[in-house]
Amino acid sequence: MSSEIIDETILSELKFEKHKTMTNDIVLKLDTCGFKKESDKVSGCASYLLFSKQKNINTSATRLQLKKANFCKFRFCNMCNWRRSIAVARKLLESLEFLEHQTKISYLFLTLTIKNALTQDLKETVIHLNKSFKRMSETKLYENAVLGSFKTLEILGDNTKDGEVHPHFHILLIVKRNYFTSKDYIKHDTWVQMWQDALRVDYAPVVHVQKVRTIELNKDKNLTALQSAVFEVAKYTLKHTELTRKNCIDFTHIINQTKNMRFYSAGGFLKDMLDFIKTDADLINLKLEKNLLWEEIEELLYNWREGNYFLKK
Repeated sequence: MSSEIIDETILSELKFEKHKTMTNDIVLKLDTCGFKKESDKVSGCASYLLFSKQKNINTSATRLQLKKANFCKFRFCNMCNWRRSIAVARKLLESLEFLEHQTKISYLFLTLTIKNALTQDLKETVIHLNKSFKRMSETKLYENAVLGSFKTLEILGDNTKDGEVHPHFHILLIVKRNYFTSKDYIKHDTWVQMWQDALRVDYAPVVHVQKVRTIELNKDKNLTALQSAVFEVAKYTLKHTELTRKNCIDFTHIINQTKNMRFYSAGGFLKDMLDFIKTDADLINLKLEKNLLWEEIEELLYNWREGNYFLKK
């Protein structure tokens, strides 16, 4: 690579170049399906990145922190979704670390589904899902077992059929440390029945529930149960490749029906701790820390052109 191109630290660890390149597919799809304004918006996303290069006054180590960028904030921009997931994960991790200092807790992953819906019925189906979850969360069984929750909405699955969407919830549940041996423990079959009753359907919906465990990234680095929980639940809420495979009719329905739709929400302990409106508006989110050990030595401005980020001399 040219020495002008954004350095390997940024490319490998922060992945700006990778995610900027991945926006090409959604730009083409938007343009093809008649969303010219949105296509131009995503095409110009993150055309510049301003970093603060800082030096540790004790160790002389250096680091880069994002200071400013022109993110488009379009719902289905791959770059912005990546930045949004970082912002949400950071906020969620801070909140859970605080809770862990206050009380002994464990985590569950809960996935709640419904039968596939037609693309034109997506918004109506999501409204039904949210009302159903509220009904379930107000039951005694749920209230006795769950201290708090973080819920994400995903609207497509792997290879969802043409003309259909697959809206479902991925939920991180915070429970007491002794949950698995207590009288408040909820068996899988009971979760299924609770969700079926809440949905008010005549079939047993697919429900997955499991304890959060550590994730092995490689031989030298594992995520803790807490980090694993955040890593899993704060991932992107839409599969980029699945969306761009949709025909223009389905694609248009999805774009139009997800306007102003909330993809994250919190309950219980977490409800007052997480401000997703503010988080969603802040895609810089690698905030400059007020740390006397680090001092800014220069600003680095990178511009996007010809498929790479180049340092402005």
